[in-house]
This record gives sequence, C-alpha cells and structure tokens, in this order.
Amino acid sequence: MQEAVAVQTPWYRASFKEWVLTTDHKKIAILYAVTSLVFFAVAGLMGMVIRLELTSPGMQYVSPDFYNYLLTGHGAVLLLWWAIAFWGAFTNFLIPLMIGARDVAFPRLNQLSYWFFFSASILVLITLIPSQNIKMMWTGYPPFSLHDGAGPTALYVFIIWLIAGSTLGTGVNFITTVLRMRAKGITLGGMNLMVHGLMASIVIQLLGVPAFVGAVTMLFLDKYIGTGFFNPAVGGDPILYQHLFWFYSHPAVYVMILPAFGVFSEVISTMSRKPIFGRKSMVIALWAIAILGFEVWAHHMFTSGMPDWLRIVMSYTTVLIAVPTGIKIFNWAATLHKGAIRFHTPMLFTLGGIFMFLIGGLTGIPLALPSFDIHVHDSHFVVGHFHYVLAMAVTFGAFSGAYFWYPKVTGRMFPEGLGKASFWLMLVGSNIFYFTQMMVGIAGMPRRYADYPAIPEWVKLNEIQTVGAFILAAGVLLTFVAWIRGLKGPRVERSPWGSPSLEWTTPSPPPPQNFDKLPVEVPPGWSPYHYGR
Repeated sequence: MQEAVAVQTPWYRASFKEWVLTTDHKKIAILYAVTSLVFFAVAGLMGMVIRLELTSPGMQYVSPDFYNYLLTGHGAVLLLWWAIAFWGAFTNFLIPLMIGARDVAFPRLNQLSYWFFFSASILVLITLIPSQNIKMMWTGYPPFSLHDGAGPTALYVFIIWLIAGSTLGTGVNFITTVLRMRAKGITLGGMNLMVHGLMASIVIQLLGVPAFVGAVTMLFLDKYIGTGFFNPAVGGDPILYQHLFWFYSHPAVYVMILPAFGVFSEVISTMSRKPIFGRKSMVIALWAIAILGFEVWAHHMFTSGMPDWLRIVMSYTTVLIAVPTGIKIFNWAATLHKGAIRFHTPMLFTLGGIFMFLIGGLTGIPLALPSFDIHVHDSHFVVGHFHYVLAMAVTFGAFSGAYFWYPKVTGRMFPEGLGKASFWLMLVGSNIFYFTQMMVGIAGMPRRYADYPAIPEWVKLNEIQTVGAFILAAGVLLTFVAWIRGLKGPRVERSPWGSPSLEWTTPSPPPPQNFDKLPVEVPPGWSPYHYGR
C-alpha cells in the first residue's frame, strides 16, 4: 500500500484558470452541477410563466407565439439540462470514489465532454433572443419543425449534436473507468446500486442517442438542403421521425430515473441501518428496466396511425416494464421493515420520491392501454402523469442525493430545518399541482394550448394548480437557501450518516487524489451495505 501525497489545500480551492482547465473529476462534477442548477432555475421560471398564463382564460401575460417558445424551452431544458445532465454531476463525483479509483480513465475526454455540454448551454441562451426563439416543442416534430414559424431548426439540431457529443464521451469514459479501474476486491456484482443505476443509464444513452442524432440530422437536411426524409410534400414520412425520436426519448425516461433509483437504495439502506433486501434482484431489476426501455417507445404514438398489431405489442411491453419496477419498490419497503430508521432530510426526499414515482407509475398503467390512451393522449392528464414520474420523482431523487452527499462534497452540514421545510412544501405543492392537472385532463382540457374556453370546472382546477405551483416553487427556493447556507455550516467527519460505502472512508471533502492510501483494496466479502454493531 502506497501512501498518497498529503495536500493541505482542499481540492475545490483553485483559481479561475484551474477550474476552466481542470481534469479533476470532482471539479468537473461541480461544473456540471452548477450549470445544471442554473438552467433548472431558468426552466422553472419559464414553467411559472406558463402556469400564470393558464390560470385564467384569455391571453394575459404573453403572446401565443412566445407561449410556444416557453413550452419548448421549459420541456427541453428540464429534460436535457436537469433530469439527465444533473446526474452527470453524480456520475463524475461518485463513481471514482465508489469504486476506489483516483480519477476517471480518460480525464481529457471528461473535460471535453463538459465543454461540449457548456457550448450547448450557450446555444440555449441564444434562443432567448426573440428572433432566435425555437417554438416547435422539445420534440421537434415535422412537418411543423420544417416550417419557418417553428424558429431556427438549425439551432435545435446544433444543440442536440453538442449534447450527444457530451453524452457519448461521458459514456465511453465511465464504462471504461468501471470496467478497468475498480479497486481490488470490488466485483461488478458487489458495486453500489448507485453505480449500477448510473451505468445502466449510460448504456441506454450509448444505444439510444445515435437514433436521436440521426433523426435531427435528417430533419436538418430536410429543411436546409431539401431532402425528403420527413417532408410529406416531397414524399417523406413524418411518422418515421417519431419512431426514431421515441426510440431514444422513451428510454431516456430511464436515463433520468435509474440514477434516482440508485439514490433511493443508498439512502434507504444507510438511514435504516440495514443491507438492501434482495440486492441481486435489485441489480437484475435495474438492468431489466434498461433493456425493456427499448421495447416500449411506440406507446407515445398510439394516436399516430400505427398498425393495431404494433399497438398491442407496445401495450404489453409497457405493462411488462412495471414488473421490475415493482420488485424495486417491494425491496425498498422490505429494507425499511424493522430498520433503525432516521428521518433526516435525504430520507424524507427519498420516501417522497418513491411516493411520487408510485403515483406516476399507477397512472401510467392505464396510459399503456390504447383504449384509454387514445382518449386522454392530448390532454393535461398526460402532462400531470409525466410530471409525477419525471419532474417530481427525478427532482426528489436528485435533491435526496444532493443532500445525502452534500457533507462529502463540501465537508460541512446543511441546515436540517430548512431541508425538511423544503421537502414538505415541495411534496404538498407538487401533489396539489399535478394531481389537479390530471383531473382537468380527465375533464377534457387539451395540452399545449395557450388559451381555453371559460368552462367553470377548468377555470377552478387551473386556479388550484397555480396555488400548488407557488408552494412547490417556495420549497425549491428553500433548498437553494439551505445549500448556500450550508457552505458555512458545521464541519463534518468522514461519514456523518454512518455509511460503510467506500466514498465515506475518505475525508470530507475528498483530497485531490481521493484516498489517503493508493491503490485502494477492500477485504474479501466487503459490501457497501454491511453495517456492524
């Protein structure tokens, strides 16, 4: 065992030049986190304007054209910059620490991946210029995206290209890191469930992103070169775009939620002081979700004129994917049984995230049935459903993980009171908001419209949604305050939560070389979920 060189200056104290040129996986994780949180706030503000506009019938605050831009920006930024990209921060910070590595396999590629992501972020800021507004929703469906009224399609395509470059670079890097740089004694099956969740999401990206990139590239050629892939005016098929788009974009749902499942597993085990129940089945369930995710994409297209036999197949596979998800929820509940449960802020957000995902999943079962989906497909019921599954289950998972590893990243503890208050505001506000949204959808209100008729039931339900949205926003704001105040909070020991996982054996915050001694070795039979007396 070789002693690592002691460094007195914390890894995060560096000059601006060092941050810009860094290849340290921990610094790159912070860059991902800060960039993602900034755009999360921007997309949230867009969502609040949308919510205010829909509070009452008529156009009060924005024009219909600008409303379309807000819908596009809100959806694209929350999905790509928050629900997917924020996990890039966890991937970068945690994987090397959890497997006992000093850094990633290809530090320069890791650096390049972030700057691809940052370049895409600059292009998103350009869309704030009125003449550059993208107004074709985050899906970019033709034939509208081929029309001049959709805004600069090229800008949309360039953003996707850069995000794809960042994603593929990150994927290759971390697969290599996990396969080749694990500490002696750590097997693939013995890794943290958080690592399995992150790796499963990376594999989905590597398999699915090329289809998305191909689709938007053909879209670019149709609009600016005059090809006819999707343009029905010259014999193209716009439904082909939808197949290519959803072949990636539904598995992307699991890119967003599988890391959250990893967080839930880590937090539940630690906060209940018990090993994960049925750990092998949890690993199998994670990877089963990743595989089955590529067999369900066409349920987004039940109203697109597909053959009935394909509807039936995709309906069955969509219902089937609930099985491994159910296994995970059962195992989490079994882990909690007779556990020494501590309801710290990360645990509250984990339990809230599981609850939100459960509600979203239960409302997704009827949507898997074409007979029901056809009637509510273009209604606010679908919007409420995917906000439960994605917006809130993912956000609760991300916040749980951020609170859980906050002491490890900063070496200090956040104010628990603010964290718990934030949780309750977010839980109450989101359920008022999105459950009411599903109710107005069942009542027949269509989605994506900037205005609606003054139907009393619709008006009342929209007013209730706006109240819930403001409560939710207040909860999110409290979390930001808690994280900022925590930077001057009390210092913590190596493992304030008492977790035996490898990342908690190193100082908080970790030194530049990650561990006190290199190379790292673990004893035979080691487990990140073994709790002694």
